[in-house]
Amino acid sequence: MNRTDVLIAIAEVAQTGGASAPEDAISQLAMIIDDLELSHAGAEHVMEMLLRIAACLWNLQQERMRL
Repeated sequence: MNRTDVLIAIAEVAQTGGASAPEDAISQLAMIIDDLELSHAGAEHVMEMLLRIAACLWNLQQERMRL
C-alpha cells in the first residue's frame, strides 16, 4: 500500500465506525512496539514514530477526559 492508499483506508475505517477508542489504540500500539524486532534495520525509527503516535493519542485521550 502506498501512503495515499493508507490514508484512504484510514478515512474509510473512521467513517464506518471501525476506529478504536484512544485508550485501546494506545494499548494496541504498545503491543506493536513490544513486538518490534529492534535488531532489524530501521526498527528504532519505526519505534520512535509509533511512540509519537501513541503520545498524540495519549494527549487526545487526556483532553477528552477533561471535557
